[in-house]
Order: sequence, then C-alpha cells, then structure tokens
Amino acid sequence: MKLINTVLLITGLTLSGSVLAHVGLSNSTPAKGAMLMAPPSKLELAFSAPIRLVKLSLKDASNQEIALMLPSSTQSQAQYSLDLPVLAASNYTVSWVAMGDDGHKMKGQFEFMVHGSTAMSEVMQDMPVVQMNRH
Repeated sequence: MKLINTVLLITGLTLSGSVLAHVGLSNSTPAKGAMLMAPPSKLELAFSAPIRLVKLSLKDASNQEIALMLPSSTQSQAQYSLDLPVLAASNYTVSWVAMGDDGHKMKGQFEFMVHGSTAMSEVMQDMPVVQMNRH
C-alpha cells in the first residue's frame, strides 16, 4: 500500500509540474508578428492560466521604453488589458514576467509592427468627405 501511495504521489507531482511548465501567453492583441496600419489603443494579454503579472515592458525599434501602467492588483488573473499611448510607426517588443500562484516564474516576449504614420491618420480624420453626384 505504501508503494502505491508513493507512486501516486510522485505521479501527481510530476503531472502538476508539467502542467505549470506549460502556463504561458496564449493570445495577445496586437498578436505576435502583427503588422498594423494604425496604432493599437490597447495591449491585451491572455494567459493559459491565472498568473500575477510582475513586469511588463514595451520598447520601440530604438530600444526606447514606452511608459505603461501595470495593474496594481496582487490577485492572479488570466487576462490583462492596458491602455496604450499613441504609438508612432515602428517595430515594438512586448516583454513580460509573470508568477504563478506557486511562485513559479515565467517570462516571454513578442513583437509587432505599426506601419501607418500616426500623423497621416490624424490628417485623414480631419479631411472633409466629398460625395460625387451621379448623373
């Protein structure tokens, strides 16, 4: 009986460790590798299990860090959403560090690109709409 309990305990610990090892970013907006014509207004991160987001950074192609307001909650969440400032055309890298409820640290990063010029999109918004009459 002791042998069976020992085997079950070891199996349970092994399986729980492998499940925790697979917790990570499952989805994001902007998506990994996205090429956007307009700057995104939000950064949304969805994880495969609830985690505590410990560190989050957004850097442009010149390695300049963009200020982000990291949520101050100490509770684990599976989804995070942050407002972004207006981003100029550039390549961006999002880096994150998270901690599971068991204290296990995870980290990752992904990139996206903003093609469109923010100045041009503002000009386009201010242009009058012209309707053509058909005869």
